[in-house]
Amino acid sequence: MKLPSSRKPTDKSVLRGVLWMLVAVAGLAVIAISVRALKPEISIPQLLFIRAFIGLVVITPFALSKGWKGLISCNPGLQITRNITHVAAQYCVFFAIITVPLAEVTSIEYTIPMMTAAMAALMLGEKVKSHRWYGMAASFCGVLLIIRPGFLEVQAAVWMVVLGAVFFSMNNVMVKKLSMLDSASTMVFNMNAIQVLLLAMPAYLVWTTPAWSHLPWLLGLGLSGLVTHYCVSRALAYADTSVLFPLDFLRLPVIALIAWVYWGETFSIWVVAGAIVIFSSTYLSISRETREP
Repeated sequence: MKLPSSRKPTDKSVLRGVLWMLVAVAGLAVIAISVRALKPEISIPQLLFIRAFIGLVVITPFALSKGWKGLISCNPGLQITRNITHVAAQYCVFFAIITVPLAEVTSIEYTIPMMTAAMAALMLGEKVKSHRWYGMAASFCGVLLIIRPGFLEVQAAVWMVVLGAVFFSMNNVMVKKLSMLDSASTMVFNMNAIQVLLLAMPAYLVWTTPAWSHLPWLLGLGLSGLVTHYCVSRALAYADTSVLFPLDFLRLPVIALIAWVYWGETFSIWVVAGAIVIFSSTYLSISRETREP
């Protein structure tokens, strides 16, 4: 949906963007909470397969509305590479969610926007301005505050979150390139179809028949990704990134509160400090980017 004809978004359109973004943030929180809730009974390959399968069932009718050509990517090789990277990113983060406090995982994930900018410079040759590099350096310092290597023994699962953020950043760059060739529905269809094929055998080898009690969490996991992508797209049609991005910070206290209530998780002040550094550096960089011509 397009913005109103005026060059600047109206208060009403910004409010709509904010509401769409809040739903997207809730969707991201549901992913982490669903994985944590399902962790004792269902393995990660099976979770990833079920998520992709549910997504494929939902998106296929929309993709088919444009005919069979709407299912075919203009660059299938890049689609496959992108989805291998995306599966690796999801596996790393899901693995970490099982053992690392959710607030810590969420905090480190805030590095993805800055990492994406660095990856775009390396992979697409995009020019990255100096304030972006400063922001990346600050984000890295924020990660060091959270994990404090040398002061604490860093779990392997924590490094998996960092590795997952790197893979997600690579995935984002490939999505940007593919978006110039394929429609959104084509990309989402290919994402779920390819991941179903990639994950079918690993899921089969560790398959556990889900119980009825798992169904709400599995549906939440499968649908939240689609809902999040859709809501972010709608939000960006109404408001600027600099307005919407800070709302994602709400995900941290929400997830931390739920993890504390249901699983008794706590986190240190270092996690909060690191998250603030990462988030602030990213926000300031985005704000400056939007102000410049």
